[in-house]
Amino acid sequence: MTFGDPSLLWLGGALTALILLGIGSHGRRRRKLAEFLGGRRALARLSRSDLSGLRLGRALLLGLSGLSLAVAAAAPRWVELPAPEPPPVDRLILALDVSASMQATDVQPTRLARSVEVARELLAEVEGQEVGLLIFAGTSYPLAPPTLDHAALAFMLDGVTPTMSSAYDPGTLVSVAILEAVALLESSRDSTVREGRSRIVLIGDGDNGESEAVVIAAVDSAHAAGVEIHAIGVGTDRGAGMSLPAGTYQLGGPVTTESGARAISRMREALLRDVADRAGGRYANADADLRALHAALVAPPASTVAPEGDTRPAWTRYDLPFVLGLAALLLVFMESLLDATWPRLPALRARRVA
Repeated sequence: MTFGDPSLLWLGGALTALILLGIGSHGRRRRKLAEFLGGRRALARLSRSDLSGLRLGRALLLGLSGLSLAVAAAAPRWVELPAPEPPPVDRLILALDVSASMQATDVQPTRLARSVEVARELLAEVEGQEVGLLIFAGTSYPLAPPTLDHAALAFMLDGVTPTMSSAYDPGTLVSVAILEAVALLESSRDSTVREGRSRIVLIGDGDNGESEAVVIAAVDSAHAAGVEIHAIGVGTDRGAGMSLPAGTYQLGGPVTTESGARAISRMREALLRDVADRAGGRYANADADLRALHAALVAPPASTVAPEGDTRPAWTRYDLPFVLGLAALLLVFMESLLDATWPRLPALRARRVA
């Protein structure tokens, strides 16, 4: 407990002492009156009042009343406990592979279309988290930094269409996507927000156009920066052919090898699983049950769960000056009742009729 004006406590002590002196002086006058009337025995015959007695009850009630008023005037207040920290805000980057291999039809209608569906499902689950969006192929294209405006991200997902794939950018560089996602997380840090976990979710087929050592180096770099990487595989081991849609400045048609044969793309699940395991994340297949992965991304760590409701003791929620002033009035009222005379009911006497 602290006081806004502690100097008034001394005034309160003086007021209490004055009240007690007044009560003592009043008691001495009562005793003199009792002696004048003939002493305690004579007074008992004349009145029911004991003028020679010491009124300790009155002194206690009025003394406590004075102290209550003095403490109330000093503006007491409870010591403010530190406010509980707000729960941390987790941040997540959705990284979608939009390379030519994502046009394979071993997942209907295409791998890319299924990836967008998975991203939408995940976006609906991670309410309260900041989510960013990034697409990649041979290079990366950040579309949105982490934000709580999930409706805007859903609108951007509408623009992830097959025409994004290009025969001039057919490869997939997973390491570039990881490093760009980490940079996007770093650049969007907000010192005013308590930061939670930073995660990347790779959604693609793992059909990578670089050595595995380069990917592992990017994964280790992300993990060292405190970023988890989860992966969702889209596609099948048997694979399928790819056809690029016609678009602006793009003729479209099937993707072929240098010999002219139809190119076949197969999902590299082992790479995606290794990436997730190495970076402390989870792997899931888009055609399997994704609930375990959703739960891992949504559930906060037990240590960051904020207590619900007001955790302060109940007595600290009341205004101290008001309570003390009310107590002083109550004490004065109780003191006034000490000399009150209560009406007595007349005794009913039954008379026997002779």
